[in-house]
Amino acid sequence: MEADPLFHVKQLFYQAAYKACIAEASSQSLTPSESSSEPLLRSLYIARSHLALSPPATSSALSTLKPFDAPSAKAVSALAEYLAKSDSSHVDAVRDLVIECEGGEESQDEGVVRVIAGTIFILEGENEEAVATLTEGAGKTDLECNALLVQLLLSLNRRDLALSTYNAAKRIGNDSLLVQAMEAWIGLKAGARPLHQSYYFYEELYQLPNGRTPAVVASHAASHLLLGHLEEAKADIQNLEDASPEVLAVAKTLGLAATLTNHPFALDLESKSAAFDSAAANFIPA
Repeated sequence: MEADPLFHVKQLFYQAAYKACIAEASSQSLTPSESSSEPLLRSLYIARSHLALSPPATSSALSTLKPFDAPSAKAVSALAEYLAKSDSSHVDAVRDLVIECEGGEESQDEGVVRVIAGTIFILEGENEEAVATLTEGAGKTDLECNALLVQLLLSLNRRDLALSTYNAAKRIGNDSLLVQAMEAWIGLKAGARPLHQSYYFYEELYQLPNGRTPAVVASHAASHLLLGHLEEAKADIQNLEDASPEVLAVAKTLGLAATLTNHPFALDLESKSAAFDSAAANFIPA
């Protein structure tokens, strides 16, 4: 099997090592070429990495993709515009791009369009449309679409469907870091033995040279917390300088965050804490 020239770029992106991913992808030519899709694919990961930063570097993402006219470049540019302006007009733009790509010869390009469209639909609260987008056409065999679908299903408490999606993804690329990540996400949700597997996965990432990214540290700390390793979880958070939304959410759960965060996890904790206090107030000790 021919080696994937973007293997290291993808690994860094999937580890949430976005700055390292930008540096690695930028080390090769990004000039559009009719004979190779590599410049486009590298540029897409650079742009997506810029958008994954906190806050997103939308201008850098748009400038990176300006030389390209492929549907995938248009989709990522639409996401950049959406994040910059919170403008729902870009939702219709990605819908049109999904239709444009359907049945085309470039399944990889369609996969990118679908995962970006799915991302925008989720941000808009259009979960049913996101599921449809991620499970049709090239989305069926695209690991990134599968991974986003697993995250969405877990957020909807459909662990059964998430597990089914993960099993289908294993048949596509069992050795992929994304497939291992899906297993880890499900393990965090399931607890018991799968939780230990999640911890081992994040521990392996944690020990890599570029592994201690905010997303990995937050998941590593969450694994410790769910396993009852409270001090180890606190140490993970306290030793990290970059306080991303994910880290702040876990820190708040540990009682370490002094300020509120709008991360969904933190908001969910706030809501459940308020509900508990309300219920507790109805009981008077005998």
